[in-house]
Amino acid sequence: MPNDIVYILKETLDTDELRYSLRSVEANFPHRFVWFVGGQPAGFKPDRALPHQQTGANKWEYIRSSMLRVAREPELSEEFFLFNDDFYVMKLQTGKFVNFTDRTLNWRIGQLKNQYTILNKYAWTLVKAQEELKIQGHPTDNYEVHLPMLFEKALIPSILKCSSPQMRSIYGNINRVEHIQHDDVKVYDFDTVPDEPDYLSTNDKTFTQGKVGEYIRKTFPNPSRFEVTL
Repeated sequence: MPNDIVYILKETLDTDELRYSLRSVEANFPHRFVWFVGGQPAGFKPDRALPHQQTGANKWEYIRSSMLRVAREPELSEEFFLFNDDFYVMKLQTGKFVNFTDRTLNWRIGQLKNQYTILNKYAWTLVKAQEELKIQGHPTDNYEVHLPMLFEKALIPSILKCSSPQMRSIYGNINRVEHIQHDDVKVYDFDTVPDEPDYLSTNDKTFTQGKVGEYIRKTFPNPSRFEVTL
C-alpha cells in the first residue's frame, strides 16, 4: 500500500506554490492520503487534516513540533513522505523510493560561507547540527536538499537528540537511513530552468517571476482534487 504524504502548513500560507505542488503530487507521486498538519490554508481540501498548535521560537521548531504530533497519529501510515509547499514532482516516480543527500553538511556550510560575508540563521542551524552529530559519533551527511523525505513514525523522536532544528539531517544521520546522492533542486536564479528535472523547488520570487515558475505552471495547468472553489 502506498504511503501517506504530509505537508506541515500554517493557515496564512501564500497558496500558489502549494497549489502546484499538490498538482505535481497528484500527477507524479503515488500515495495513499495527503495530510495537512498544523494549519489548513483556504481553498484546499486535503484527504486528511491534523490541526494543532505549533510551538517553538522559529519556523523550524514549529515544524519539529508538528512532526512530533504526526508521530502520535494512528491513522497516518507508519512511513510517510514529508513535502514542503514549494516541492514539485516533475516526472512520474516509480519503483522504490530512496532518500537523498547532497554531499555533507560541512560542504553545504562551506557553500554558504562563500556566498555570504556573515552566516545567516539557517547556516548556523546547519553548523549546530554538524557539531552535535559529530559529538555523538554520527555521520554528517547533508539531507537539506529540498526534496521529499521518507520518515518512519517510530523513529521521529530521534530528532530531539540534537538541539538544532534541522531535523532532516538529524533524523537521517542518527538513524543511518538509506540514501543516494542528488544535487539540491532549489532554483534561486530567475533565468534558470534545469534540463528535464525529476524534482524542482522554488522560492517565492523564482516561482512568481522566474522562468522556472512559468515552466511549473505550464506543466501542471489542471486543478487537482485538493482544490476547492471559494
